[in-house]
Amino acid sequence: MNLRKNVIQAFSLIEMMIVLAVVGLLLAFAAPNLFSLMTSNTLSAEGSLLRNQLTLAQQLAISKSADVEVRFFKLADYANAETEELVRAFQLFQYDAEGDLVPVSSFFRIRSPVAVSQRLSTIVPLRTQRASGTDEKFGFVSPTEGVYDAPVGEGGKLEPTDYIAFRFRPDGSTDLPYRAEGSETWYVTLVQGEGATDDDSPDNFLCLQINPYNGQISEFRP
Repeated sequence: MNLRKNVIQAFSLIEMMIVLAVVGLLLAFAAPNLFSLMTSNTLSAEGSLLRNQLTLAQQLAISKSADVEVRFFKLADYANAETEELVRAFQLFQYDAEGDLVPVSSFFRIRSPVAVSQRLSTIVPLRTQRASGTDEKFGFVSPTEGVYDAPVGEGGKLEPTDYIAFRFRPDGSTDLPYRAEGSETWYVTLVQGEGATDDDSPDNFLCLQINPYNGQISEFRP
């Protein structure tokens, strides 16, 4: 009686090491492109969210005949090892029946590695880029600065946080003044976190321009 033996062929250790080495090389070449794609998708998503909230702010101002204030908050992002304070969050506020300015939206954190570049934004500029009181003498004070107890602490703990803000009016316009340098638009630019402080222009960014007269929002990307 003949017994057939099943012979099971397997990879040798050397063959397995060769396969793993090839896979490792492929991943090494693909990783930068994958990271760039993920960052680009995050930038697009955060830009769409901000644009939608700005549109909502204008619609709320018109529908409820009351100003809506858009606040941009400066904070660090310790969860992602980002210790420098940048504009990383925003929230909408509106007057209630008692005349108090209260939140009318969630507190939106901009996902890392995306942040607002103050160097490339006129709505939230660096202090050194601001005009020296030119607008105030005509009665304009926007964009304004202030401090608000925002949920930026551990576990959402409220902490005093610096913000810069402007408002949409009930007629759909904004309280942003005419810019003396000739540009009639104001803009806020989202970039990768490391690009928010670099002196060089970032390779990838998303710019939202806001017309101060009609509140129209336009989007620009490289």
